[in-house]
Amino acid sequence: MEAYAVLGSMLGKSQTWVRKVIGRQPDAAIYLRDALNIRSAYDRLCARIDAASERIEGENDQLREAIDVALSASAAPHPGRPGPTQAQAAAPRGAGPPAAPALVRPRARTLVPADQPSVDVNDLPLWRAIEGE
Repeated sequence: MEAYAVLGSMLGKSQTWVRKVIGRQPDAAIYLRDALNIRSAYDRLCARIDAASERIEGENDQLREAIDVALSASAAPHPGRPGPTQAQAAAPRGAGPPAAPALVRPRARTLVPADQPSVDVNDLPLWRAIEGE
C-alpha cells in the first residue's frame, strides 16, 4: 500500500487513483497531464538507474584492476621457467653482497575492499527508486 502512496505522490495523484488505474477499473481515467507525469517520473527513474549503474560499473572496473594487480604480484613462477636446482639452492653462499633478484617489480597501490564505501541493500538503485530518493 505504501508503494501506491509513493507512486501517487510522484504523479500528483492519490493512492486510490493509482490502484484504480493498475486494476483497470472502468471509472479510472488517465488524462494527458497524467500520462505526461507518468512519463516524466519514468524518465527520472531511468536516469537515476543509469547513473547508478555507471557508477557501480566504474567501481567494479576498479576492483577488477585491483584483483589483477594483486594476482599478478603474487603469481607463482611459470611452470616452463627453470628454477634453481636442489644443489644450487642448498649450496652455501660465500661472503659478499647479498644477491639481488633479477627482476624487481614496483608495488602498485591496490584498492582494498575496506577502501571502498560499503554498499547496503538500501543503496541499491531499485530500492532507492521505490523509496523516492
